[in-house]
Amino acid sequence: MIQGLYSALSAIVAGDNRISLTANNIANVNSTSYKSQYSVLSELSKGGVKVISVNSDKSQGYLIHTGRNLDLAINGNGYFKVYGENGENLTREGNFYLDKNREIVNANGERLTDGLNLNNNDEISIDTKGNLLVNGQKVFKIDIFSDNDKPVPENSYEIIPGFLEASNVDLAKEIVNNIVDLRYVQANTKTIKTTDEMLGYILDIKS
Repeated sequence: MIQGLYSALSAIVAGDNRISLTANNIANVNSTSYKSQYSVLSELSKGGVKVISVNSDKSQGYLIHTGRNLDLAINGNGYFKVYGENGENLTREGNFYLDKNREIVNANGERLTDGLNLNNNDEISIDTKGNLLVNGQKVFKIDIFSDNDKPVPENSYEIIPGFLEASNVDLAKEIVNNIVDLRYVQANTKTIKTTDEMLGYILDIKS
C-alpha cells in the first residue's frame, strides 16, 4: 500500500513537470524561432515513473514575411553564431538591428558580424548564402553552424532575408496534452487520497 502511495506521488511529480512544459510552450507560441519542449518519462523498477530528460523539438517553424532586410530566417538546418560579452552563442532567432556603433546585433546586443562597422549611408543587403553586401560589394560572410558548433554545408540551408522563423509550437496539440496531463495528475491525486483513507481505516481497526 505504501508502494502505491509512492507510485502515485511520482506520477504527480512527472505530470506537474509535463504541465509546466506545456504552459511554457503555449506562452511562447508567438516567440520567434522558439522550439517546443517535451519530457521523456521512464518507469521505475519498483513502480512509479520519473522524468529522465527534457528535450526540444528542433523541427523548423513556418516563415513569416516582415520585409525588413535585417530580419533573417534559416530555411534548413543550423544556427546563427552571435558574439556577446559572455562569449559565443548559437541561435535561430534572426531579428537583427544596427546598434549605435553601426554593428549588426540582435535584441540582446550580441553581434552577428563581429568587428564589422558600417557607415550611416551604406546600402545593406544579404543574399541566400549569407553574403553581406554593402553598396553592392561583399564585405562579410554569415556562416551557419550546427548545434555542436561546426559549419553547416551551404547546400543544406538558405538564409532568407525579410523573413523570421515562427515558433514551432502546435497550439492544438499542446491544449490536448494539457487536458490529458491534468486528468493524469487528478487521477493519481485521487489514488493517494483513497490509499490514505484505507491506511487510516486499517490503523483504526488495529487500535
